[in-house]
Amino acid sequence: MRFLFRTICVFFICCCSESIMKKDLTVLYPEKEKPIKHQQDWQFEFYYNRIEEFKNNPIGFDKIVFLGNSITEAGGDWNKKFNVQNIVNRGISGDMTEGVLNRIGEIIYYKPIAVFLLIGINDIFNSDLPDREKITAEYVSNNILNISNRIIEGSPSTKIFIQTTLPINNEIYTKEKGWFPSHSVPLNTQINDINKLLKEKCKNTSFKIIDLHSVFTNNKGLLNQAYTTDGVHLNEHGYVAWVDFIKEKIISLH
Repeated sequence: MRFLFRTICVFFICCCSESIMKKDLTVLYPEKEKPIKHQQDWQFEFYYNRIEEFKNNPIGFDKIVFLGNSITEAGGDWNKKFNVQNIVNRGISGDMTEGVLNRIGEIIYYKPIAVFLLIGINDIFNSDLPDREKITAEYVSNNILNISNRIIEGSPSTKIFIQTTLPINNEIYTKEKGWFPSHSVPLNTQINDINKLLKEKCKNTSFKIIDLHSVFTNNKGLLNQAYTTDGVHLNEHGYVAWVDFIKEKIISLH
């Protein structure tokens, strides 16, 4: 009888501890009540649906994290692409640098082996909106550096790979979607400026720059038609090119 009572007590304590642990881990994720700068309604829905998925399937320790927006999310199971078992997809469709900064708690907590970051296109894509005049190449590149610095501050052993922002092809996008947002400065010019600043700012840091942009640019400076579905997002050929370009870096982490 005493043994049974002791067993029940231990079981109860373990269950309570697990419940407390799960409750405490919710602080790693952004709350819906806290607005994210520049986030639009359609981005809000995508963002918090994915955050709920992340809560139910945390990163875990000793992982490689692919962090970014829809281009990363649409890569799906990156483990299959690299034939490994420790890559976690943390892409969110429509996400911006401010969104990543708001959800970086989970990344820091699980102290990944490495983070492959690709972010920035959504920050500048709708630059015709009234509040977007504050979003410059300097602003975006600084936010990308802030993301990287915050990860390193909380997880010093994590290796950071900053991937340059991909080009777009507005000719294909217009044909596919029938419209294209207006830009006082051409979008690819802004992208080039962001990438140039990233390369300059990372010179005296531990961050590794991966010039992914160069892989996808055609002779006009646009996103190569062979790699895209709509002038912005990648098709399967695009993901194969991406994997081929960085696979040696993934291998070196194993």
